[in-house]
Amino acid sequence: MHDTLRGNFRDKKCSDCDEMGCLFQHRGLLVLDDKLGSFCEFCWTERNEAYYRGEEPKPLGVKPPGIPEEFLDRRVKVTTKSGSIYELDLTEMANERIISCDRRKLHPTRVKVICLRIGKSLFLKPRDGSNFDLWWTSPVVSIEVIKRD
Repeated sequence: MHDTLRGNFRDKKCSDCDEMGCLFQHRGLLVLDDKLGSFCEFCWTERNEAYYRGEEPKPLGVKPPGIPEEFLDRRVKVTTKSGSIYELDLTEMANERIISCDRRKLHPTRVKVICLRIGKSLFLKPRDGSNFDLWWTSPVVSIEVIKRD
């Protein structure tokens, strides 16, 4: 049987990215072996889009792309389709960054990068204690390394 619940599952960890705060619980076409999965908005969207592209269902635990390897240990400047420029500074954690924007003051400033890919939105998970929030930008058009001064 295929079932999908949409709700506020703040106490559930995403079955793919392992982050707290889910919007969907699903048993069916998007998950192998009739298992129940809980998903944040990003991971749900990734699975749903893969299904509509005709891809086979994936097992639970598929990790989101995060930061491309060539940018892991580097400060980067990300330009989006809307023209906003985000700077992602390093922290002690590989996928966590301190973020700033040229157009506005951001809160929070410490985030986990869920997805940083050209052509896709920059997806971020706040690290300020609000486990449920996930926010994203317009699609990324460029990623550049910021040279150290």
